[in-house]
Amino acid sequence: MMANFTRETFLIGLGLCIVIAVPTSLYSQDANKENAAKPQRSDQQTKNRELTPGSEQLALQLTREHLPQLTPLLQQLKIDQPRQYDRAVADLARTAKKLSIAQKRDKQLYQVELELLKADTEANLIAAKLKVRDKRQDRDKLRDAVIRLHAAKQKKMQYEVELLQKRLARDQALLTTAEQNLSAFKEDSSNTVDAVYLTLLRKAERTPSANKPQTTTDLKTKRRKANTTSPEQ
Repeated sequence: MMANFTRETFLIGLGLCIVIAVPTSLYSQDANKENAAKPQRSDQQTKNRELTPGSEQLALQLTREHLPQLTPLLQQLKIDQPRQYDRAVADLARTAKKLSIAQKRDKQLYQVELELLKADTEANLIAAKLKVRDKRQDRDKLRDAVIRLHAAKQKKMQYEVELLQKRLARDQALLTTAEQNLSAFKEDSSNTVDAVYLTLLRKAERTPSANKPQTTTDLKTKRRKANTTSPEQ
């Protein structure tokens, strides 16, 4: 009886562990979308956690390739706690999809996210064991796992800093080019209002009027002369 209670307690803890083990960084890209759709959040969460053959296959493939320690536990969870199993598998499937997207877009980001997922899962699994029985050995393992998790999080943050630095350097180069183009445009006499005006007149097969108004260039010249000439008192 006690053995069954211990196993059930562990499985419940395991189910919760798997759900929270997914690094939150994998969901950062959807944060704004979720905030914009708060009224539908409950319905969307329920929909995301609906277990389908496709999502179950994705989840089991992820555990088989990268989180093998979860495979036997999931099998037992499926038998004893089917609702927790469905929830855990649905969340693992979502994680597998996001990892797949990261792998296609940025292989380095994929490796960083995968390392973070492994470290986070390991730490939560050890915490689930400690929830059932407090052992000094598991406490030591938990500390080691947290150290690895901390290192994985730092690596992710370092990667984000490097990514932003590259983006900043690219934007700085674009800004420099734009400033150079603006300066060249201002200095190019062919870009004056009068020059463009006359060019468009010629395209329209029209000639300038004999009694044309003062050009922009003439007005600027007069203003410069007026500024350099002192008025008589």
